[in-house]
Amino acid sequence: MADAQRIATRPFAQARLHQALLARSSLWAVCRCGQEAQIDPANWLGQGLRRQPLGALETRLRCQCGARQARLEIRGLSEAPAGPTGGIHVFR
Repeated sequence: MADAQRIATRPFAQARLHQALLARSSLWAVCRCGQEAQIDPANWLGQGLRRQPLGALETRLRCQCGARQARLEIRGLSEAPAGPTGGIHVFR
């Protein structure tokens, strides 16, 4: 900038937990092994984590394959997989 002040850098447009609560949206976890599961965020909401970025909550998931982390994503109702799902659970 012209006045030599730094611009604070922040991650742009990180998805947050409260966005999964919007109408026609759902929260899904995807493990590296290919397992997918719909996640109920009620436990995290009870802990006051409503405004947390999804990336900060990924280490709170456990997969049946033994993975201690799974990627979280928000999907619309039409994006739900047709096949079997499950096997990823909220750890804390």
